[in-house]
Amino acid sequence: MIKLSTMQRKVYDKLVAHRARTGDYPELAQFARDLDIHYVSLKQHLQALDKKGYLTFESRGRGQSPRLRLPLQAVGVPVLGSIPAGPLSEAIEHAEGYLPLSVSSDHFALRVSGDSMADLIQDGDVVLFKKGLPLRSGEICAVRLDESDVTLKYLDWLEEDTLCLRPHNANYPTVDVPSPQVVIEGVYQGLLRGDLLWALYREDVMD
Repeated sequence: MIKLSTMQRKVYDKLVAHRARTGDYPELAQFARDLDIHYVSLKQHLQALDKKGYLTFESRGRGQSPRLRLPLQAVGVPVLGSIPAGPLSEAIEHAEGYLPLSVSSDHFALRVSGDSMADLIQDGDVVLFKKGLPLRSGEICAVRLDESDVTLKYLDWLEEDTLCLRPHNANYPTVDVPSPQVVIEGVYQGLLRGDLLWALYREDVMD
């Protein structure tokens, strides 16, 4: 996207934060006061953001507040299919859809393929993760071994330099690996399946 000015970035970031926190858009007169700028200046910044593709700004005529729309990429959790080897950020750029959940931007979701974590996590479930390291041994994590794809496993700390990747399904083996070979992409936060998943899941890019 086109680079933003300092003030445009401030307006955009504050708008995204408000939408993620409340699930709604701010009343613009109050939003201008919160930013300590004039209402007319706020509208000009929003119109500039619209032209640069960061949001949709729709004027509705005299006496009516403009209508705003942010892309789901800005406020939704990206749903990823199988993550190939490579940076997680690249996979997120090619998300297959978004979940409109009010969580921080350090979350992502994976659509599960396979049954190594069944019957706890089933094929086709969408699992929510938070980027970072687990707080304790035995948590479910999205992990990558060397240059391989991401997999979901219980992560057990065995020694200072050894990790155990443990499936839930007893038909799959437990694997001990040196910790430098493991990249922890995120820690399990919960899952969605069935009617609840499809009620939330959106493949379009605008809210």
